[in-house]
Amino acid sequence: MARARSKKTAEAGMQDIYRSLESGQNKIQAKQISAQQVLLELEEGSFNAQEAWFVKDEQDQKFVVIPEVLLQHIVRVIQRAYEDKVMVELERDMASLTPIDFADAMAVVFKKLEGLRGKDGSLPKISSLDFVKQIKKQHPNLFFNLPEFLESKRQELDLDISALPF
Repeated sequence: MARARSKKTAEAGMQDIYRSLESGQNKIQAKQISAQQVLLELEEGSFNAQEAWFVKDEQDQKFVVIPEVLLQHIVRVIQRAYEDKVMVELERDMASLTPIDFADAMAVVFKKLEGLRGKDGSLPKISSLDFVKQIKKQHPNLFFNLPEFLESKRQELDLDISALPF
């Protein structure tokens, strides 16, 4: 119960940060006063540590300062989006290789993929088609062998393939 309340509070805080990004209300001018020091002068809004700050320096370069928690959240969202993209590509490429049981073949793919995760929990960049082709080579029992299957059916029916109209 407390955990759910904490999660809702965190989500509400994240929404406040998002709103501050959209509003652009905390405008700050950065003025260099020495090689190691910069003076931040508030022009509009507030120096709220839970909101984004929009900083412009003396050369009119613009910067956005955001709370670390927001940056971490953005990175997690990007990682999840990448993983979702990889999963969709793997499913598409797996289907193109005609597995006997799609769910079984994908279970093998997911297990092998999880073994590739980095220490930080991220997935490496992979070629999904090459990855599933590698699975097919390692586990040929999971896939139809269409040329062999068609040849066995031709022999069963004693068909002359060259006589077929297609």
